[in-house]
Amino acid sequence: MRKTVDTIGKTEWEGEGEPPGKNIRCVISVGMLNEGWDAQNVRQILGLRAFTSQLLCEQVVGRGLRRLNYDDFSQPEYVDVYGVPFEVIPVKKKPLSRSVVTSVSTLVRALPERKHLEITFPRVEGYVVDVRQRIKVDFEKLPYMVIAPTIEPTEVVAKPAVGYRIGRPDRLAPGPEVLHDRNPFHSEKRLQETVYEIAAEITKRLKDKGEEWTIRHILFPQVLEIVWRYLEEKVVLTEDAPIEDVALLKYRQRIVERLTEAIEPDTGTGDPPLLPVLERFRPVGSTSEVLFRTSRPCVGATKSHISHVVLDSPKWEHSVAFQLEQMREVVAYAKNDHLGFAIPYEWQGIRHEYRPDYLVRVRCPDGRELKVILEVKGFETEQDQQKEIAAKRWVKAVNHHGEFGRWEFVVCRKPTELPSLLRQLLKECC
Repeated sequence: MRKTVDTIGKTEWEGEGEPPGKNIRCVISVGMLNEGWDAQNVRQILGLRAFTSQLLCEQVVGRGLRRLNYDDFSQPEYVDVYGVPFEVIPVKKKPLSRSVVTSVSTLVRALPERKHLEITFPRVEGYVVDVRQRIKVDFEKLPYMVIAPTIEPTEVVAKPAVGYRIGRPDRLAPGPEVLHDRNPFHSEKRLQETVYEIAAEITKRLKDKGEEWTIRHILFPQVLEIVWRYLEEKVVLTEDAPIEDVALLKYRQRIVERLTEAIEPDTGTGDPPLLPVLERFRPVGSTSEVLFRTSRPCVGATKSHISHVVLDSPKWEHSVAFQLEQMREVVAYAKNDHLGFAIPYEWQGIRHEYRPDYLVRVRCPDGRELKVILEVKGFETEQDQQKEIAAKRWVKAVNHHGEFGRWEFVVCRKPTELPSLLRQLLKECC
């Protein structure tokens, strides 16, 4: 082995035949791979000395445990380790057959010759809600909230722990049963108190400045009326669920987040409109920044500034890409993959980022262009509804800004209905 290391990269040597290390490009000691290195292509590790501890063995092998491909985890990757004992570490052995087919990655990039198909968008990180007099909510576009006892348990049967029991405890243990339900909570937490607390939290989010108490006093009655109306029109009770359940943190937090996203200044009374807060150092994003490799399925595109459309769900997204390619009204489109387009929203008290599926440029009958945020969705959850509210708020703020063109948000439930959906949008907006 010493001769091999001494002859790395050499074409001549004093021994017989060719140098043993002629075809070796580089040998790096593990001691040089300290913190800060991220070598993902280590596939062979050769131990040249005895190890004094098992921990050191594990650290050495850890250099080969980084994957080359993080897109598809169903494809196994292996590292060959020589001269290091690993009998005590359970690992999956490489199959004896060497006929493992490795997936070929695709280079997805913005094509310079398609610069005319570029799509730009603002990078929004927040909103300016300068409410002073009146607020409004479009209740027709607000989704319903369902309260059902089948979603959350309404009662629990408990027993005292007696003796020693193996396995999961059940009701067969000795001792009296005790039933715990929500009746004491509902008797102490009145509905009116809960509504007032929800309205106070929403008002605080709209105006969280201590010196503007007068404005907050003007807004609170309006918010209180909106909360009552939301409970009457948009809350659905199933299986005899009581309306007092809105006091539970899960439903209460959802009402606060949903109404906070939906409330906007009433510009008809002179209040300034909702405006976006752009990122300071990267206020505008573009399809020209896309450049990455992936092993996921891809299909070529002709109406896109980006060379390929990455198919996360091949059946649906391939059908959508085909429809966009065929429509005459579509000028350009781009899959939102490594594009950096995200819409901020709040869910269960945590800030998230919603990344829609497509950005589309469509041409109106009068020649103007409309930019569409397209989401392809089959099954819809409560969190998806919160994303839609956040997307509509994003559209209103950006349209009020006025420097990024006209935007709209569309949800497509069936790919085959996409052409009629976009054409109906053009009739309404152009």
